[in-house]
Amino acid sequence: MFTVFIAADIEGITGYVDWPEKPPEELWFREQMTAEVNASIEGALDAGADKIIVSDIHWRKQNIIPDKLLGNSSLIRGSKRKLMWMDLVERSNIVFLIGFHSGFGPGDAVLPHTMDTRITELKINGQNADEALLSAATAGYFGVPVGLATGDLAFVKGIKKVLPDIETVAVKEAVCASAALNLHPKISLQKIKKAAKLAVQKGANDVLKPYTPGKSVEMNLELSWPSYADALSLIPGVIRTSGTGVSYSGKWLDIMGILSLFVNWVGNKHLI
Repeated sequence: MFTVFIAADIEGITGYVDWPEKPPEELWFREQMTAEVNASIEGALDAGADKIIVSDIHWRKQNIIPDKLLGNSSLIRGSKRKLMWMDLVERSNIVFLIGFHSGFGPGDAVLPHTMDTRITELKINGQNADEALLSAATAGYFGVPVGLATGDLAFVKGIKKVLPDIETVAVKEAVCASAALNLHPKISLQKIKKAAKLAVQKGANDVLKPYTPGKSVEMNLELSWPSYADALSLIPGVIRTSGTGVSYSGKWLDIMGILSLFVNWVGNKHLI
């Protein structure tokens, strides 16, 4: 049985250029997010995939509209997961990253950030790490490769440098951090479906290789406020490197657990 794990974010979908405040606008983006996930599901099924697991990864992780997902798919919904958004990836054969974005820093990207705007820098073994790299490394820990990534042009260029064999779709090009030149939504869906089909074909033929950061992993994390570093430095093994910085060396899943602790608990006002 060939299973596809789809991690779906929202900042990298067609038309999304800022965090909306009005519910009607937000609803359209949730619909488009769901549609882009469905396009990838269609392509995967056309290529012979048997099962689909979708992981909603944006904010509280309750954005995808469940009853609009295509059949034969299961949905992981809700936050405070140990592996952030990659729990159960070990049950799959390939990973899709839909609607992703660049990490904190680039000036040519739409809404660049790494999980939380309170994280100002994240490095893994000295390499800048965004959400896509965290996803790829977690999947790779379980021997699962990434096959498809979609988002803005800056994100697509960046992920191809790390994972050159994957399929990609750029659905928009940044004009600035909160504006973009977007494809027509229907064109985006067509491109994603085609790329997803090719990705599954590559996965089935063992063209794709899992990404691993190495057996020995070091994380360096810079935060926006000293109190966040105070809290994380209470964790055994975490070393304070500056007023706002911490580091940790150890197993990959422990690093994901520390990041989850910060995003979901230490830096989260919504604890219950």
